[in-house]
Amino acid sequence: MPHPSSAPNRSLADDLRDRSDAEIVALLRARPDLVRPAPPDLTALAARSSTRASTMRAVDGLDTAHLLVLDAATRDSRPAGADAAAVDAAREDLWRLGLAWRGPDGLVVTRTAAEVVTDRRERVAAGIIGDGFRRPELTGPTPPPDRVDAAAGAAASEVLALVDEVVDGWSQSPPRVLRAGGLAVRDLSDTAARLDVPSSQAAFLVELALAAGLVADDGELEPHWVPTADYDAWQGAPGGERWARLAVAWLGSTRAAHRVGGRTDTGAPVNALEPDVTWAPIRFLRRAVLGVVDEASGAAPALDDVAAVLRWARPLRVPDDLETVVGAVLREAAWLGVLGLGTLGAGGRTLLAGADPQHIAELVHPHLPAPVDAVLLQADLTAVAPGPVTGSLAAFLRLVGDIESRGGASVFRFGEASIRRALDAGWTADDILDGLRDASRTPVPQPLDYLVRDAARRHASVRVSAATTVIRSEDEGTLSAMLVDPRLDALRLRRLAPTVVTSPLAPGRVLDRLRAAGFASVAESVTGEVSASSPGARRTSRRPVTDPVVVRRPDGSQLASLVERLREQERNRASTHGDDGAMPESDPETSLALLRDAAADHRGVWVGHTDASGVRKRLLFYPQRVDAGRVTGLVDGMTRTLSVHRITGVAPD
Repeated sequence: MPHPSSAPNRSLADDLRDRSDAEIVALLRARPDLVRPAPPDLTALAARSSTRASTMRAVDGLDTAHLLVLDAATRDSRPAGADAAAVDAAREDLWRLGLAWRGPDGLVVTRTAAEVVTDRRERVAAGIIGDGFRRPELTGPTPPPDRVDAAAGAAASEVLALVDEVVDGWSQSPPRVLRAGGLAVRDLSDTAARLDVPSSQAAFLVELALAAGLVADDGELEPHWVPTADYDAWQGAPGGERWARLAVAWLGSTRAAHRVGGRTDTGAPVNALEPDVTWAPIRFLRRAVLGVVDEASGAAPALDDVAAVLRWARPLRVPDDLETVVGAVLREAAWLGVLGLGTLGAGGRTLLAGADPQHIAELVHPHLPAPVDAVLLQADLTAVAPGPVTGSLAAFLRLVGDIESRGGASVFRFGEASIRRALDAGWTADDILDGLRDASRTPVPQPLDYLVRDAARRHASVRVSAATTVIRSEDEGTLSAMLVDPRLDALRLRRLAPTVVTSPLAPGRVLDRLRAAGFASVAESVTGEVSASSPGARRTSRRPVTDPVVVRRPDGSQLASLVERLREQERNRASTHGDDGAMPESDPETSLALLRDAAADHRGVWVGHTDASGVRKRLLFYPQRVDAGRVTGLVDGMTRTLSVHRITGVAPD
C-alpha cells in the first residue's frame, strides 16, 4: 500500500512513498541495479536512483522518442509537432522509471537525469528520423518457412563439420600460443586455407570453438592450442546437441570475432583467441540485432534497416560503427545457421527466446541433413560422401584423404601425402585398407590399393629417433664398459658408432650417473668445448584464475518482499533517528547523492557523523559544496567540512 500523505511531493523520495507497491516493484524490475545491495528505505532508494551511474544506465536504455520527451521536459516543454497522446504516454514511462517525479506543478525531471540528457543531446539528435516518434520500418522479402529452416539447417550442418575439422586438425598439429596470448596470423591463414574459407570465417570458427569450450591453452611451458576433453563428448553427440552448444556459446559470448585483423586503440593488431577480441557490448548487440530480425515477422530485413531501427531504439547504447557490427552479427548468424535466407529459423527463434539447450537441439535436429555412415570409393582416387560425415568416420577420412569439395556431397581425394599422413600416425597399409573397406559401400579400387601399398613400401626409409644426450669418447673400450655396466642400465645407452653412444635422458642426469659409476666425464657444449654449469634457480609462471560472475535478476516474490521491508522501514523511520542521535545507515554513494541534492536545493539534512574519537553524532547539516571526498556546509551557523568516509548516514530534515 502507498504511504499515506496529504502534502504535495517535494522530492522523488516523497513521490516513491506515494506509489503503490506494484509501481515500486515495476520500477525495481525495470532498473535492477537499484536492488543490489538492497536499499534500507525509500529515501535511500530515491537517492540511489538519482546517482549518475544508475541514471546513465536508465537513460541509455531509452529510445529516441522517450529521450526527446525527457529532453523537452528538462525545459518544462513538450516536443513540437509530436502527437499529444504519444508524449503523455512517454512522460508516464519516464515517471515509472524514476527519471521524473510528480510535483505540485506537474512532472519534474530529476536533476541527474536532466544533466545526463543534456550532455547527450547531440547524440540523441543524430538518431532522429522524421519527428523521432516513428520507429523505422522493416521491409524485405519473406521466404517460405520451410525454405528458411532448410537453409538454416544446411548452414548448421556446415558449421558443425568446419568446427570439427578445425579442432580435430589441432589435435594432430596444435598451433602455438603467442606470448601475449592468441593465435598467430600464419596459423589462422593456414586454417583458412585448409578449410577453404575466408580469414574472417576462419576467425569466427576458432573463436566459436573457444567460446564453446572445445579448445584451450594447454598451459605447458611452450603452450599450444589443443582440444579439450569436452571435444570428444561433443564430437560423438547428436547433431542437434552439438549445434545447440555452439549456438548458446555464441549468443552469450563477449568475444567479437569481427575485431580479428583490426587494431586496438593503441594501434596493436588484434589476433584471434587473444584477450583483445573480448568486447562486452557485442553480447547485447547480438541479441538486439536478432530481436529486430525477429520483429520483421518472417521477412529478411536489409542491414541498413536493422541498423536504423537499433539506432532509433537505443541511440545512446549503440557504437559509432553500428553498420559494421550489425553486418558482422548477421554474417555470423548466417554462418552458424541461426539465420536462413536472412531471417530466423526455428532454432534461431528458440535460441533467442532463451530456451533450454536440449529443447533447442530437439527443434534443430529435424532440419539437419542426416549423416551418412559410408562413402563411395572411386577409381580416380576420390571418395564421395552423399551427406555429412561425423564422428570417427569423418576423423578417418580427414586422416587418409584431403577434402576437395564441401556441400551436400563432400569429396575426399587420396594422394601420397595424405596416405603418408596416416602412416606417420602409426597406421599400417593393411589398417588403412581395412578402414577404407569398412567405410565404403563399394570395393577398394585397384589404383587406391596400389597407392596405399606403394606409399607404405617407401615409408620409413629414413629414420629419426630421439637422442637427448650424446656421449663420445676416443676410447672405444670405455664406451663398451659403459654398455655392460649394470649401474648404468637406467640410462638406456645405445651405440650408434664405435665412439658414439646416446641416451634419451637429460645430459645432467647422464653426467651424474657416469660420475657416480666412476667414469671420468665432463659436459661438452654444442661447439665441442668443455663447459661447466651450475644449476639455475627454477621459476614458474603465475596463471591467473578468474571466477565467472553471474548476475541474475530478482524475481517477483523477491521484489515484493523487498518493497514490504521498505514500507516497514518507512513506518519506523521516525523512531530510527530519534533524540538519541541514532541515524539510519546508508552507503557512501547514497549519502553523496542526498548531500548533492540538498546542496542544490539549499536545504538541510540530518547527518550521522563519527568524529576522530569514534563518537557518533547526529547533526542538522546544510551542505554547500561536495567535492574530493569532502562536504562543506553549515552546522549551527558555523562552517564545517566533513569527510564523506566518516558520514554513516543521511536523512532528510
